[in-house]
Amino acid sequence: MRGLSLLPILAVFAASAWPTGARADDEEGHAPTMTRGGWVGFSATSFVGDGLRFNNPYRLSTVLGSTAQSLSRTATYADLGGTVFLGDPTRLAHGLAVRASVALEGVPQTVMTPSYVALHRWGPWGVYGRGGPTFVLSPDVTWGLEGAAGGLWFPLAGVGIAAELVGDVYYGAGPREVEVATYPVLSAQLGLWLSWEVLP
Repeated sequence: MRGLSLLPILAVFAASAWPTGARADDEEGHAPTMTRGGWVGFSATSFVGDGLRFNNPYRLSTVLGSTAQSLSRTATYADLGGTVFLGDPTRLAHGLAVRASVALEGVPQTVMTPSYVALHRWGPWGVYGRGGPTFVLSPDVTWGLEGAAGGLWFPLAGVGIAAELVGDVYYGAGPREVEVATYPVLSAQLGLWLSWEVLP
């Protein structure tokens, strides 16, 4: 599996990210400040999103072009996930995330995405990027690659608002002219980011 090949790289990132001190959010949602020991951060995310599907004549929600093979809108979906971070978030914290997405309309669909995440925070703001393999579990099993970039705003300590732009490329059965086709998808999602820390 491609996901397993990422483990040695992620282990190196985790080792290099382990800090000499921990950081804790203040009450106004500012970035963590140095305290002591090894900082470990956790986050839980909840998003609602929609997107555009390219080159996919199957199970289209809304066709935007002249034919079924052209641009179409995906089904609205919900995305739930969790992440574990190591490192200094005011410089760069590294993490492992698992996301699960389910369609909220049309044909039922479930997608799982494990990924590497890099996070940087300053004051109540933050940016992050993530990437990894993605697996469609239903209605048909297939796989692909996903990359995303997002922004964060923490109006309260540990409670943030997140916006994310997501790009996917899925592989699957194609028409008779193409044995294996690729299906790009570009999505945008908005949701909540809840974070908390473990201090030594």
